[in-house]
Order: sequence, then C-alpha cells, then structure tokens
Amino acid sequence: MHIVFFILNPFDYDSRAQLICHDILSSGWRLDIIATIGGKIPSFGNADIHRLPQPVWPTRKRRFIEYNIRATSLAKRLRADIYHAVDLDTLWAAVNAARAVGGEVVYESRELYTELMSLSGRPIVRAFWSILEKKLIRKVDVVVTVNQAIAEEMTKRYRINPPEIVMNVARSGESIEPIDLRKEFNLQSKFVLIFQGILRPGQGILRAIELIVYLPEVSLVFIGDGPLRDTIEKRANDLGISNRVRIAGKIEPGRLAHYTSGADAGLILIEPVALNNRLALPQKLFQYISAETPPIVSDLPMLRQIVQEDKLGLVLKDGLPKESAEAVRDFLNNGLEMAIGQCRIAKRKYCWEIEGKKFINLYRNLV
Repeated sequence: MHIVFFILNPFDYDSRAQLICHDILSSGWRLDIIATIGGKIPSFGNADIHRLPQPVWPTRKRRFIEYNIRATSLAKRLRADIYHAVDLDTLWAAVNAARAVGGEVVYESRELYTELMSLSGRPIVRAFWSILEKKLIRKVDVVVTVNQAIAEEMTKRYRINPPEIVMNVARSGESIEPIDLRKEFNLQSKFVLIFQGILRPGQGILRAIELIVYLPEVSLVFIGDGPLRDTIEKRANDLGISNRVRIAGKIEPGRLAHYTSGADAGLILIEPVALNNRLALPQKLFQYISAETPPIVSDLPMLRQIVQEDKLGLVLKDGLPKESAEAVRDFLNNGLEMAIGQCRIAKRKYCWEIEGKKFINLYRNLV
C-alpha cells in the first residue's frame, strides 16, 4: 500500500501527524509526506518529505493556492492508493490527485474549519471555505474528526454519514523522564504550571498571566511560539512577574513529554470566541494526561466532560482573576495528588496505542 500524506505545515512539530505517519511506516507501507518549507528534517523514517514553497505576496491566499496546485501535480506523479488530507486547506489537492489516478481519499478534519476564530468577521472568506468543504466532502471516501461534538456538527451540516472519531491523544508515556523545570528555567516557585501550544489569541494566554499575579507561589512556563510571544513578555514585565514567567519556544515532539511531566499542572484556558474553540478537545489535554500532569481547563463542553468524568484536574469557571487564582491555589494544595493518580489510570484509556489503530484499520478497509 502507498499513502500520500498532505499537511499544510512544516511537519517537524506536528505530534499527531508524526504519530500517524509512524504507524503507517510500522505497518510496512510506503509513505510520501507533502509538507511545506520551514522544517529541518529531510525525511521521516524511510518516508520522503516533499517541501513546497509558501509565498505570501501579494496575498497570503497564495500560500493555500500554490500549495494545492503543486501538491496535486506531485501527488499525481506519486500514484498512491490512498491520499490523506489533513484539514480542509489540503483537501482540494487530495481529491484532485485521487480522481486522476483512481485512489481513495481520507479527509482528516482536525477542527471545525469553517468556524475557526481566524474567520470571525470575514464573511466572504468563511463563505469560500464553507462552499469548498460542502463540494469536496462528498468526494471523499472516509471523513475522520477528533471528537463527538465536531462529528455531530459535520453530519448535520453536510448530511453525510457520521465521521469516524480518532481522538487527538498522545502515547501512553510509560518511559517519560521529567525535566526539572525549576532548574532548567531558574525558577524558585513551589508550583510550576505549563502551557503548551501556539502562542496566539483565543487560548486564554493573558488570563493565564493574570492568574499568576495572584499566585506568588506559582511560576508559568510556555512551551511554544507564536504571535503573542512579545505580548506575553511585555505583560509579564508590566505586572512585575517576569521572574516567574518563561517562554521556552518550540520543543521537538520526541522531547515534549519530558518537559510536560516536569510541571505540576497544565493549562488549557481556551476562550469560546468561535464555535471551533467551544467544541475543542486539543491534543495538549491528552499530552498532559499522558505525562501525569493534571490539566486546569476552561469550562467548555468537551474539556469539561473529559476532565470531570475521570476527575483528572480542575475545570476553571469564569470569574475575576483573583477568584480564579483562589480556585487554582486550592486545587494545587488539596487536589493535585488525587488528580495525578487519576491521570495515571486515564492515560491507559486515552492513548495513541488504542486510537491510532483506527487509522490503520481505515486504510486497510479502503484498499
């Protein structure tokens, strides 16, 4: 079997993509990855990574258009059995390549793409993506998404068979060696919290910083990079807490769990500013669980369901920073040990060793 994997990012730091591609190669199948420039690794195992340019002048729309045109041409020449599209921004290429050579299409919709925060207030752009998804989704063989809420919304919106659900989980983390974050980042605090992910609006980043103001016994480490990096540094400095806030930058997926497990708890303070945010169930939740680092999450439906059902951490209600800080303090002092034990149990349920098999079975059933 030969699979072509389309992804509109450099691939190097995409944990889920690497998990999927590792399983494909472990099954003895041939794999080609069509990603973008910006990454450093020339290949993944014995799979070639084909890196396409990402021009943004005179408009960022050129990035999407040129990727899909070039990816279609390349994918046709590769003549695969299955074309796997990660998100809507690569689906056009996968559908057109498959149509040309008679292959099958897997559409992995990691998000409710047309409800992204970045499309808020942009009705014309949003309408374009909605029309494109409606047209293309009926031409794919399998739709996969990451949770039940998004699956239900896509089923209702496009009148399709319910998508397969492969949750955005991490490996079970049996051999993690925690990194001492206090030593690594020169911190003296009793507790260290961690935030993983892209530093961008909608993730509750400024709320996290405001919490730290009222928690003098707590430090906060950001693992990731993004447009809010300078804002974080300035805000922490203005509030007089720069000695307790650190930005580590991007960490390679293979090393990430070691940093995660060095924290006392992990933050996921997503803001419900768009429907996609409201229905989110991000991989970092399961990375925290896998590392036995209890999550502190926003009171959003999917996050609340997972965390409360298994008593994994704290669901932080909306409130003033001082009130929220008191809830976090009480959890860290009185609920942390029990939550660690619950994460230790839950990570055997929410793990890629179980979820990843679903993709392998899908591929086999298609061919």
